[in-house]
Amino acid sequence: MSSVLSRINLHLKIKKYLIASSYFFIIFGVLIFIFYAISNSNNKFKLVADYKNNPEKFKTEKIMVNPRIKFQYNDQQVYEIVAKRAMHKDEQEVTLYDVHATGAIGNITSGELKIDESGDHLVFTKNPVLILNNTNKK
Repeated sequence: MSSVLSRINLHLKIKKYLIASSYFFIIFGVLIFIFYAISNSNNKFKLVADYKNNPEKFKTEKIMVNPRIKFQYNDQQVYEIVAKRAMHKDEQEVTLYDVHATGAIGNITSGELKIDESGDHLVFTKNPVLILNNTNKK
């Protein structure tokens, strides 16, 4: 009978030890999670503060989604350019992706359009396709 009681006592001690160690690991894990969450948010704020102090060390790009441009050529021809995405690194060059340009004389579809020199040059690249409208009137 005493061996059965000692065995039950041993199992109760093991159970208490497992419960205590489980609570310890749960609390320890939550504290580690909180520590990393706080330290990562501080890095974001530090990056913004570093950019404000020394912006020439950072490379920045502005990304636009679904940009639309109206482009006039020869006083009568107006092209409407629609893209899925665009980005520019500086004020002199803009790159548009998945471009569709519509005008009176036809349509241009291209994978990429680079607009540089303040809009003076438009270069369609990555499989451009030009479809001219039939302008013969009888």
